[in-house]
Amino acid sequence: MRFFPLLALLMGFFPALAQEPGKHELAPCGTPPGLDPFLLEYLAYPEQFVEERSSDTLKLGVQIHLLARDNGTGRFSPGQLLDAFCRLNLDFADTRIRLYFKNEWNLINNTGWYQHQTIPQGIDMMLTNNVEGALNSYFAANVAGNCGYNLPYAGVAMSHGCSGPNDHTWAHEVGHNLSLPHPFIGWEGKVYSFANPTPDTLTYDYTYFHDTIDTQIPAPLDTALVEYVDGSNCAIAADLICDTKPDYLSYRWDCDNQGKSLVQQKDPTGATFFSDGTLFMSYSFDKCANRFSDEQITIMRAALLNKKPDWLTDEQPQGDIEGTPTLLAPIGGQLSPTVGTVLQWSSVPNATRYVVQMSRFSNFSIRELDVVTSDTTWALGNLVANQNYYWRVRPFNDWYVCTTLSPSATFKSAVVVSTSAPDAEGWRCYPTLLTAGQPLTMETPVGWLHHSVQCSVYDAMGRMVWQSNQLVGSDRTLLHLPSASWAAGTYRLVVLHEGGVKTVPLVVAR
Repeated sequence: MRFFPLLALLMGFFPALAQEPGKHELAPCGTPPGLDPFLLEYLAYPEQFVEERSSDTLKLGVQIHLLARDNGTGRFSPGQLLDAFCRLNLDFADTRIRLYFKNEWNLINNTGWYQHQTIPQGIDMMLTNNVEGALNSYFAANVAGNCGYNLPYAGVAMSHGCSGPNDHTWAHEVGHNLSLPHPFIGWEGKVYSFANPTPDTLTYDYTYFHDTIDTQIPAPLDTALVEYVDGSNCAIAADLICDTKPDYLSYRWDCDNQGKSLVQQKDPTGATFFSDGTLFMSYSFDKCANRFSDEQITIMRAALLNKKPDWLTDEQPQGDIEGTPTLLAPIGGQLSPTVGTVLQWSSVPNATRYVVQMSRFSNFSIRELDVVTSDTTWALGNLVANQNYYWRVRPFNDWYVCTTLSPSATFKSAVVVSTSAPDAEGWRCYPTLLTAGQPLTMETPVGWLHHSVQCSVYDAMGRMVWQSNQLVGSDRTLLHLPSASWAAGTYRLVVLHEGGVKTVPLVVAR
């Protein structure tokens, strides 16, 4: 099992420096038109390639790159990424290709790449940061004005605005990366009068991409035959794939309840048809798309086995995850110190990491904390006093991310009084310099008599090392700390009582 170093993705409260474009403002796909050389070779001589092994699950490693501005703001959140990755695997379920996180997510702070306006900027981003042996996927606010695009020799770029839990753009771009063209290839950027038959051929131009990246891809293929409704030229026209029917729509379009286009089209013979919006590789709305065709699946699997075998692994997947963590502390609106509060939750079988969110709003619309950790605790920084906080946790592992957040818990931050001499109420603890195993004496005000208090000790990393509920039976209570098993160093005692919180630093010596 692979364990990741602690990964914190702090979202912060920074104002947006530029408005991210919405989906309706973006081109569906910026992938250059053209037929992948592997597709041409495979369709011409399929017997020369490794069989696609229909019964095997191909396990494909994905390298995630999350872009942010120079100051670290605006990054795709952990929860958003998990939702998008869950959607991607659901979209690929019928292909028998399972995608997993191959390495730690790569966090990049670069405003130019985060909001890149041109494909050449995206090329620079990918060639600078790509990791070998994986499908590199980049998430940014603006990817050259597109929902997404694929560069066949580099990777996939995704816009935040088109990477929601019900969006299929990522599946579309991964399909491109695995050698699939659009079913309407040749029609990119073109429209025609639907009342008339189409021409027999179309010319298309991706010279811009070719010139920009020089020899990275073959010379442009400039002519496409228009596919007939009767399928007589399906093997040589459009995408060259016979179980994807004619489609001449190169813009975002809606479908009926059968997944067919609302626009009727005519092929060169005058035969009428409606485009199939169920295909991920079309430009239909996300609500219409739900599949790759059988031939598309065969091509993608062949591309992996023959063109990109180093992306595959024989590693056994980590197990599925059921349920959510139980939130242990602080919960139930209890008081917690502004310094030294540690969130604690139960482990979940098969989970190797957890997303932890905290907010002052019950709907989590703005989050002070949005982090990933492999532990079942998280030490908080300084909290605002006298505030209600809400927090929740989501488990996942590299292979299984279709999980949910736990129900939220709440606590209230309390003003902390730190002292080693008696305070105004007459409370103190001593000695603050302890020999390992030495008990601690706590003096308490008269008003605490016959009341229960919660005593906790945290180490210098904010981890709780001891906790006990103590009934105050006199003005002095002896706390028997298990400090004999603690490493020498600094600690903090936190005492929660009905009136607030008391805290004192401790030093354990050997």
